[in-house]
Amino acid sequence: MVLFCTAIIGMVWAWMQGLQNVVRWDVLSELIELPATIGAFTDGLFDYAITGKTYIVTEQFVASAMQANGLAARLTTLGVCTGLVLVLAAISRLPRWYYLVSMGALIVLVATFRLEVLQLPGFLTTALGGRLPFMAVVLVLGLVSYYFHAFRIEISLPVRLLVFAGLAGLGWLAVDRLAGQPAPALAFMGYALPGLLVLSLAFIFWISAEIIAALVYVTSVARTNRSDGSGRPLGLSNFLFISLLYLANLLLIWLSNTKVIDWNPVVVSPFILFLISLVLGLWGFRQQLRQSENFMSFHDGGAFLYLGMALITTLTITYAFASANDPLVEALEDVIVYTHLATGAVFVAYVIFNFMPLYRQALPVYKVLYKPTRFSLWQTRLVAAILTVVIMGVENFFPLNQAMAGYFNTVGDFHTETGEVRIAEQYYGLALNAEFQNHKSNYAMASLALKQGDKVTAAYYFQRALLKQPSPQAYAGLTSVLLDDNLFFEAVKMLQRGIQAFPKNGELQNNLGYLYARTSVADSAYYYLAAASGNTAREEVPQTNLLAFWARNPRLVSLDSLANASEARSYESYEANRSALAFFRSNADSVTIQRPDWLDEPLTDAGLSVGRFARLYNYAVGNRTTDTTLLKVLHRMGENPANQDFTDDLLFARAVANYYTANKRTAFELTDQLANDNQRTGEFYNSVTGLWMLEQGLNRKAADILAQNTDTLSMYYQALAITKTGDSFIAQSLWENAGRTDPAVRTLAEVLYGKKQPATDLEKAFALLYDPLLDQAGQQRALYASLRDDNLKTIVASALAKRYLAANQQPLAQSWYEQIPQEAKLNGYAGAAMTVAYLRLRNAQGQFDQTISDGRQTVIPAFQAEKDFILAQAYQGRRQVDQARQAYEKALRRAPFNAEIVAAAASFERQNGKTEKAYNLVLEALPLNEQNPELLKLYTLLCLDQGLTDYAEESLARLRAATSPADYQAFLTSYQAKRALIEKQRESFQ
Repeated sequence: MVLFCTAIIGMVWAWMQGLQNVVRWDVLSELIELPATIGAFTDGLFDYAITGKTYIVTEQFVASAMQANGLAARLTTLGVCTGLVLVLAAISRLPRWYYLVSMGALIVLVATFRLEVLQLPGFLTTALGGRLPFMAVVLVLGLVSYYFHAFRIEISLPVRLLVFAGLAGLGWLAVDRLAGQPAPALAFMGYALPGLLVLSLAFIFWISAEIIAALVYVTSVARTNRSDGSGRPLGLSNFLFISLLYLANLLLIWLSNTKVIDWNPVVVSPFILFLISLVLGLWGFRQQLRQSENFMSFHDGGAFLYLGMALITTLTITYAFASANDPLVEALEDVIVYTHLATGAVFVAYVIFNFMPLYRQALPVYKVLYKPTRFSLWQTRLVAAILTVVIMGVENFFPLNQAMAGYFNTVGDFHTETGEVRIAEQYYGLALNAEFQNHKSNYAMASLALKQGDKVTAAYYFQRALLKQPSPQAYAGLTSVLLDDNLFFEAVKMLQRGIQAFPKNGELQNNLGYLYARTSVADSAYYYLAAASGNTAREEVPQTNLLAFWARNPRLVSLDSLANASEARSYESYEANRSALAFFRSNADSVTIQRPDWLDEPLTDAGLSVGRFARLYNYAVGNRTTDTTLLKVLHRMGENPANQDFTDDLLFARAVANYYTANKRTAFELTDQLANDNQRTGEFYNSVTGLWMLEQGLNRKAADILAQNTDTLSMYYQALAITKTGDSFIAQSLWENAGRTDPAVRTLAEVLYGKKQPATDLEKAFALLYDPLLDQAGQQRALYASLRDDNLKTIVASALAKRYLAANQQPLAQSWYEQIPQEAKLNGYAGAAMTVAYLRLRNAQGQFDQTISDGRQTVIPAFQAEKDFILAQAYQGRRQVDQARQAYEKALRRAPFNAEIVAAAASFERQNGKTEKAYNLVLEALPLNEQNPELLKLYTLLCLDQGLTDYAEESLARLRAATSPADYQAFLTSYQAKRALIEKQRESFQ
């Protein structure tokens, strides 16, 4: 019963899976690059957006090539062998003539299996023209069976089962070890199918009367009456009525399948009728054996004979489903309909002729159903067989053609699995000759054509596969071919046809939405992607495409609300798109991108999938928290040859991660490496590097990097960077060139060079900070007084206070600080600028305690390094060395190349006897501040401290070009005195 139930469950499962048994839905992922702002900063006047890119993933379902179902073939072969074992054991218990006839039929059946295709080694294949395996099987099983039948009748059935099962197991192991055939199960099922079909046809015919027999039981069994405990059966009229309904259902199926009627009646599937007959047959066959006295008992062998036949038949049907062999399925369906219709009609007549009097007497007819009085059971079956042949003849025996097509398809599957493409094509061609519209052969031929790169032939067979039994996979396959040939609109039309045929197919809906998303038809794209989410088992694919759709169309929905509504998933492509959406949200600066869990897993040599790469890249570019594991993963992944398609992007992601969370010098080196000799994207990497340096205050170095670009925006940033260094006259040509295509830039240039009076607050603030001719206090005050924006007034006053403090003009700096609007509602940048200016003034006045006390105020990140630096100076002024060192280290972590901070920190370390540490600090920052006089002076002195006189002389020469003659002469005097002292000490030491 376990075997019996397992076979039924397997059949139902394979039936429900349909074409998915041999054609799977694969997912093809496409990486799409979207421009995005990966960073932003401001100097109070202007906002700077660091434009980079983010990646989204779009996915479409792709129907795979048709493949042979090797697992189904192995399980079916095992089940057939088990069924034969059960039949053999049962046959050995039959009476003599029944035994001989049955064994003869079984030998003929085994002969049709063509065991020579298993390609056993040596003489097993060559002897007797290749028939030795067949002869061996027949001799061994036949002799053992005859021994049980004739000589050891007393041996119980379980023992016989074990013996035959052992022999079958040994044969299975021998074939598994010795067969030269790479796919023996597929070979067996391919060539043994005709014999299995004949056996299945006989069994289906045998059980085709079981439903009518069950109706006899239902209508002739006594019913319990509620009052007296007895009751009359339903009777003959009810039997005829229910039987006619059943036969009408079969007739409608026949008429519908043969297209005699053009409407689809609601009928019970023939395979449901087969399963019902199969289960009822257990009872029915038992009744036949019990009521017949010269055959065999159900207990002593009948049950196993029935089970063996049932297993073979059920598994043959299961294999037809599991291999998606639609002509074979249709042939079996027709066989079930024809046999049940013919046998059912004749069996109704058999019941009426033999048992009408018993029905009228309300007797239990089912107890003598197989003991006819007028018309024998064998005569009934003979008439039913003739009527079945007549019905098939009406259809010109078309089911036989379908069965032949199914057979050729099965053999074609075997040769496809073994790589014999030409032979497989021939067999599929024979199947098409037998039934040219069958889906299996056409899809298989299209699959073989695609494997050989023949798209024209593939499209032809895909179209033919849609003629009779279209499938979503065939529509998807044809669409893929059309897209490969750049026939976009034809592909859209084909998917529309597919959805008309399969309105609830999520894979086709997703693909159509995917195609619409590539156009401007946004509403249709959203409609189909949203519909697909509920119609496919892999809803994460259309959900991924929906997120990609919103990323492409950020104005159509509130991305903040969408981000809150979308749930986290384990699907990489989906999470990649979720992380990409963060770059387009209104509050993108404060968005935290979810960290991939797999970053902490051990690294392998496997390459990154499209979804995993996109997620890793987006996280690396958007993350702003320290993550050393991320940096290690990016480094390893970038060096992996399997990721060569992503090398540049992984290197850039590593650069971004280093800039915002680790080592800024490494970031600059990586982007410089990416830009070198890169004609395609070199300017992009230069722009990013230039803006990063501008953010770090490395204005001159930023200008040098941006000078390598030719676009107008880079020219504007370059002009601004040079202007920030104080060389506005050198930047004049750049301002003029950048302003030719941008009126706003042209206006700024005119204001800077006195060609236009500043009109707006921005223009006035710009002139106050950068106009070199605006150096008279009266002009500055007047222009400053005309400002109306409190934020700009605060920023300008704070910047001028800082400038005058650097020039040792403390009273003027104090006066500018006092110009800051009091009790004004300032933005974060202006408020932080005012706080830092105030702390600088306190330090300049020696009020270090006040600085430390007021330094507890928070500032925005852009000013945090400067605040830490000021606090360090305050601690240094109070001679609190440890606190000063900690504050300097904090400042250097945030701004490692700021010349003012580095020079102060290095001087502090030099004063405290840590010359080497001071030297390393200066050496780290100097390449990016090559013309900074303070760093050059300090570097020169540190070289002298360490006896590096040649480096000191070289640095002195650079200083001469970087500073004014007066400043140089003043330093030269102290330098020479320092060097003379060193020489004197050296001489005295010698």
